Amino acid sequence: MKLKPNNIIRGLVLCCSLFVFSAQRLSAQDSTNAEAQITLTFGEQDSVKQAKAVVTKNHTPLKGVDVVFLIKKSFGSLPLGDAVTTDDNGEAVADFPTDMPGDQQGNVTVLAKVDENDQTGELLASKSTNWGVPTTVKDRFDQRTLWGTAENAPLTLVVTVVSLVALVWGIILYMVLQLGKINRLGKA
Repeated sequence: MKLKPNNIIRGLVLCCSLFVFSAQRLSAQDSTNAEAQITLTFGEQDSVKQAKAVVTKNHTPLKGVDVVFLIKKSFGSLPLGDAVTTDDNGEAVADFPTDMPGDQQGNVTVLAKVDENDQTGELLASKSTNWGVPTTVKDRFDQRTLWGTAENAPLTLVVTVVSLVALVWGIILYMVLQLGKINRLGKA
């Protein structure tokens, strides 16, 4: 099938118009939520550490918005309980656990997130605090572990592998010797 110049031009016009339409749609989505924002702060009340999120739109607090508080971890985010609904001041407060592990200095990253709300759209705020329990990373690379180097492989693994290899080579050697005996008996 031959491509005609008219078909090529129609295809290009269609692709360009689809691109322009989707770009306008994305910019329209961004502009509706540009005035909504979420602010995250930390504080203590009655010796309880709390994370507070304030949701505003055009500098006016929003009531009835569900805010989810999360703690950023290595492979995802850990929720700090259920979603909290904002009050008349646009504030949502979540208690921070006292046993949350952090990095070596005890730093953790707290996220406040609003998912698909009609008034605000999707919002996300993140901030670090040193409320976590400091943890130390144990370097086990020089110990006998599976992820260690060959010199530091677990003894049971070394014994198992050496035994299996010796067994396989022993069977092969036994078969070669038996074939030699069969060959000698066949000549005799």
